[in-house]
Amino acid sequence: MHQKGMYEQLVFYIEACESGSMFPDLQANIGVAAMTASNAKESSWATYCPPDDVVNGVSIGTCLGDLFSVNWMEDTEANNPATETLL
Repeated sequence: MHQKGMYEQLVFYIEACESGSMFPDLQANIGVAAMTASNAKESSWATYCPPDDVVNGVSIGTCLGDLFSVNWMEDTEANNPATETLL
């Protein structure tokens, strides 16, 4: 007998270098999706790095974000998250 789980669909969102290595055998038919910042063999990339790292007029001297997450957030702000889906 199949026991109903706590979810019908689940999305993992992982921002890390080589994060695609976390899901090498993810099955398409189990209601789980994975969104990763890179594949299993590549780095994730930083953004808002010098000279674009200015906060309140001061250069912080480091990168302020991950390209994957920054693009996700900028896309969310540019669209309606109530109607936009992961598809």
